[in-house]
Amino acid sequence: MHPITEFCRDKNITYRNFARLIGASAPFVTQITGGHRKPSPALALRIEEATGGAVSRMELLYPEQKKGGQPNP
Repeated sequence: MHPITEFCRDKNITYRNFARLIGASAPFVTQITGGHRKPSPALALRIEEATGGAVSRMELLYPEQKKGGQPNP
């Protein structure tokens, strides 16, 4: 599950409300969580700040790596 999806589920907020929080559109958030788009570095930082670090900008910008720097198989 995508980290943004987990965050939204855990906090019981919709993608629409999350998108407003970070200054993006809900369809764009859906594209990010679906793996079809990556956020810009600036948006990734806003996401990290909005989630209090629960979703890191590094995992958004480099989804091919797992936490801890290990590549996904």
